[in-house]
Formats: sequence, structure tokens, C-alpha cells
Amino acid sequence: MKLGVRAHDLASKTDLDGFVKIRKEYGFHVVQLVFKKSFASYSYEEDFVKKASDLFKENGIEVALLGAYFNPVHSDKKVVEEGIDNFKKNIDIAKYFGYPLVGSETGSYSDSPWVYHPKNHTEEGYQASKKVFLELAQYAKTKGVSLSIESAFGHVRYDVKRHARLLEELNRDNVYATIDLYNLLDASNFEKRNDIFLDALKTFGTKTKIIHLKDGRLKDHKLTQVSPGKGGFDYPFRRKCVEKYCPDATRIFEGVKADDILSSKALVESLVPRLKA
Repeated sequence: MKLGVRAHDLASKTDLDGFVKIRKEYGFHVVQLVFKKSFASYSYEEDFVKKASDLFKENGIEVALLGAYFNPVHSDKKVVEEGIDNFKKNIDIAKYFGYPLVGSETGSYSDSPWVYHPKNHTEEGYQASKKVFLELAQYAKTKGVSLSIESAFGHVRYDVKRHARLLEELNRDNVYATIDLYNLLDASNFEKRNDIFLDALKTFGTKTKIIHLKDGRLKDHKLTQVSPGKGGFDYPFRRKCVEKYCPDATRIFEGVKADDILSSKALVESLVPRLKA
């Protein structure tokens, strides 16, 4: 069982050597990596990618997921095509990092930021995003790479049922699920957070490859993200669910402030001593 962190939460827009140094300070060996957010200067060309992968190997850094998040239902088709192209580039470079997952959320018709839009909940929206992910899954298969798709309350894939439908209809053995409880919530369903988390893990089982770690609380009837242990998430309950339904899933801290990462890491490791950061 592995415990990791989103790379750009440790260091944003730095260089390779700078990231490796900062990563050592926090003691993580597993990361979710987004090139454009992690490095001030980067390229998908072989020279840069191989330099990065060699440095990661030398320092014992494992990439669990390459983040290629984009909006597949953006109103500007050029933006969609650029997102697809970037996603495919991440698929292409996965071989240098030991074939990690390549992941994205499912976007929103709000364009930016990705928040609720009435069209997100329509069949048209569902089919539009499905078409894009089918293309990406097929491309990834030719490269020996797997995808991990993440849902969020305000997006086109906004709940467990709709997320499960997508994986079932894609019917690909290289498509998995990223589960982020916070992203499946808003003020209207926050009190059902344990039930929603349990339903997600029961539904996807070992298809759950990544679990994002964060916390949430209601403030003035609005859901606010906070660091693990500072909100209303029941981490002992979450641990039991994960151990029962997807014990090999990699846990990744996402959006946790740098000042809170070490205390969050200590909290999770105290609950699951077998986790290796």
C-alpha cells in the first residue's frame, strides 16, 4: 500500500533538482505528477522526459499517476483538441516512468472554472465526454497504458452511478477509477458523505486505483476544502472501507497546504501503519 502526494502541492513551477530536494524534505516517494504545474520549464521531448525519469529513479521517486486533466466538453473545440493532444503526450511518456496511470476529470459546460452547469446532467453531455474517453482509452491501449477517470459533483460525471456507467460502457480493461470523496460532495449531500464513499468503493472495488486524500467542512452552507483531520471526514471509517474493497489503491494527498502535509501524513500513517510514502 502506497501513500503519495500531488507533486505541485510540494513545489510548483520549480526545476527538476529543486523538486527532488523539496520532496526529500517531506519524505514522499510516490507522486501524482502534472508537468505543466510542477516544472517552470518542461518538454515532452525525449531529452527532458528521460532526464526527469532518470532523476526520479535515482532518488526513488515513483509516479503513480500522470495528471493530464482537461475539459472534454469545453465550448471551444480547439481547447478540447489541445487537451486531447496533451493527454496523448502523457500517454506517450508513461513508458519512461514505469507505465503509471494517466488521469483526468470529466469537465463541465461552464468551460472555466469547472462548476455546475445544467447541461452537465444531460445525456448529450454524457455521450460527448464518453466519446472523448473512448478515443483516449483506445489510444492508451496501443501504448500499454491505463487511464484513471475522476468524477466531481459539478462535472459531467457527477456521482457514483454516472461514473460507473461510463466505465461499464467503455468496457475497457485499461480504464480505472480515481475516487475523491470531497469532489463528490456539496452542501446538499455532505451529511451522507460516509454512505457516498462506501458506495463508491463497493461499486468500483479493485477498479479503484487512486484515492485522493483531503477533508471538507460546511461553512455558511458552503462546502470548503481543508486538510485531513481538520474537517468532517471520518478517516477511521475510510480506512476500513479501503482495506475491504480496494486495499491496493494508492492514496494521494491533493490540494493539501504545504504547512499541513506533514501533519496530514502523520495522521494517515497512524491509521494505516503499512502505508509507505
